Amino acid sequence: MTDPGVAPPLRLRLLVASGLAAVALVLTVAGLFGSTGSRQAEPESARRGAEAGIAAAIDSLCPVYGIDAGRIRSWKATAAGSPTGRIESRIPVPAGFRSLEFNHALASRIAPLGAGVVATERSKENSVTMHVVRGGVTIRSLSFVPDAVR
Repeated sequence: MTDPGVAPPLRLRLLVASGLAAVALVLTVAGLFGSTGSRQAEPESARRGAEAGIAAAIDSLCPVYGIDAGRIRSWKATAAGSPTGRIESRIPVPAGFRSLEFNHALASRIAPLGAGVVATERSKENSVTMHVVRGGVTIRSLSFVPDAVR
């Protein structure tokens, strides 16, 4: 004879799991339809204008922080041989460069353009990389490295 106490908990678990799966499916479908209807594609001219404004903000901050703009190396980033749309820069900085102040100044200047700055630090290499993010996409990566020449 089987124990009558075994079947009801199993049935309850199956019922709860089925209900959670149904709720997850409904939320997924609602998220798919909700996100496509509410987002509009940004015009190309607006995107280019914002990117030009961001580049101008970076260029204007370099002399203020003792950065020689002629020594900045920039290139278009690639992934698997295809361009990503992000520009990377290697920026030699003088001793005593205050990355936190630069980060704050840059964030203040590009905020009206709908962009922000996210920074990472590599203590071992004594370098900081700032990523300029707009619309959830990284469009510029600025790697600040100590200047070995000075």
